[in-house]
Amino acid sequence: MLLTQAMKDFMEFHEIDNQSQYTLRNYRLYVGSFVEWLRLKHSVTDTDDLDVKHLRGWIGYLQKTPSKRGKAYKDSTINICGVSVLAFFHWLEQEGIIDESVTRRFKLPRVEKEFIPTFTAEEVQRLFDACEDCKNCAPSIRKALTARNKAILAVFIDTGIRLSELVNLRLGDVDKDLRLLVVHRKGNTWQQVPVSRDGFKFLHEYLTKHRKHLAEVGDRTLARKEDAVFLTRTGEPITIHTVESLFLRLKERTGIDGKRVSPHNCRRYMATAQLAMGRSPLDVQRQMGHRTLKMTNHYASLTVEQIQKSHEQFSPLRAKDSWVSQGLGRGYWDE
Repeated sequence: MLLTQAMKDFMEFHEIDNQSQYTLRNYRLYVGSFVEWLRLKHSVTDTDDLDVKHLRGWIGYLQKTPSKRGKAYKDSTINICGVSVLAFFHWLEQEGIIDESVTRRFKLPRVEKEFIPTFTAEEVQRLFDACEDCKNCAPSIRKALTARNKAILAVFIDTGIRLSELVNLRLGDVDKDLRLLVVHRKGNTWQQVPVSRDGFKFLHEYLTKHRKHLAEVGDRTLARKEDAVFLTRTGEPITIHTVESLFLRLKERTGIDGKRVSPHNCRRYMATAQLAMGRSPLDVQRQMGHRTLKMTNHYASLTVEQIQKSHEQFSPLRAKDSWVSQGLGRGYWDE
């Protein structure tokens, strides 16, 4: 089978399987790049010619070739590329198109775990203070966009939902009585995500006082359940690009340096702050929509100060004798 046809069938299989748009995008980008690399580098265009050396060669190529920005690819990026191409190979094996021995002899390289610093409470306040937008707009639109930006920031930081999940929120997904969001999670699942009182007040103010002004610009006077929660200055539903542009402006205005100013770092801040304050890791796991605690642990960017404070509290040198077992104790036997 031609590799181009195999990739087309692979994508169709996962589209029918309702894979997330993020997963489909990765498959389309990384598997497509791999197939093109095979054609140009090895003149391989048919699945019959695939071998484990091609998998290893692809990873080696990524490790040695700079990106379009002229920088080396991060280990995490190479890992995502490798995982995507491996998924393609596994599908080919399951369909009986190639031999199973190909992937059995391949192993992804180790990924160095990178420490990613998250925000401080002071930086979070600076982000909120920098939310004013569109100074040249009419006062009602300027206030609406500022309220929208604060609501977006509050939802990201308070709930830890993903960028795609926020963009896809509809009015019918917001329960104002219980302060819940119905979120479309990865893996095509739906989940009720709670919002705190402090976080919900920004969203409530935007929806009750300001959203209507943005909707009127787009000739939408009647709010329907299926309408987007967050709108642009032209009254259209926001996109991923809209939010990414907002965070670029926030980074420039706040001058936060050495840290990612992004929706994903808001998610990291939520997990780090809640774990540091003592929330159950299982509750944080469910809040973030993770299947395992291992995934949640990746987001815990505890600072040195937090670790020192925790260690000071639980120092072994302060252990009481009553806390330490002195033997097997007594049971159903005679000494």
